[in-house]
Amino acid sequence: MDKLEIALNLIAKCDLCNGKGYQYWGDNDNYEFESCPCNVYDLILDDDGDVIWDNGLISEPELFATMEAN
Repeated sequence: MDKLEIALNLIAKCDLCNGKGYQYWGDNDNYEFESCPCNVYDLILDDDGDVIWDNGLISEPELFATMEAN
């Protein structure tokens, strides 16, 4: 398993955030959210569990490994 699979499995099995990867408080006007402790790479996931954004800790090493980065 690579880092991304491990991170997604941790998020999916988390009871604190119910598999979302972040915790949310508030209503439509006033809200606050933060990454859940299970989300060590600060991934942002869509409703299907696909990665929308990561902070580079996962994607950059993969780019260098495939020689796609300049």
